[in-house]
Amino acid sequence: MFFRFLLVGGVGFVIDAGLTYLLVLFTIDPWLARVPAITLAAAFTWLANRYFTYEVKVARSANEAARYALVAAAMATINYLVYLALVSHEMWPVLAVTVATACQTVISFYAYRRFAFREL
Repeated sequence: MFFRFLLVGGVGFVIDAGLTYLLVLFTIDPWLARVPAITLAAAFTWLANRYFTYEVKVARSANEAARYALVAAAMATINYLVYLALVSHEMWPVLAVTVATACQTVISFYAYRRFAFREL
C-alpha cells in the first residue's frame, strides 16, 4: 500500500513541481506559483489515493471529501511552510518542492489512511 501511495504521490509531485516550474518560468513569484500547483496536485491525489492506494469501496461522500481536505490542508501547510523557508534562502523552487514534499510524505500516508479514508 505504501508503494502505491508513493506512486500516486510521485505523480502528484510531478504535477506540483511541474506547474510550479512553469509558473515561475512565466515570471510568477515562487511563493504564489505554489498555490495552484498544490491545489491541482491535491485534487489528483484524492481520487488516485481513493481508488488506487487505499481501494475505498464505499461511495464518495461529503464527509470523506471534508476529511481528505482537512488532511490535505494540514499537509499542504507543512509543505508550503518548508517550501517558503527554503526559497527564502535562495533554494531553486523545484528543489524546494522536492525537500518540502519529502518532509511530509510519511505523515500524510498515515493521516490519509487513518483519518481521511477510514470507514466510519
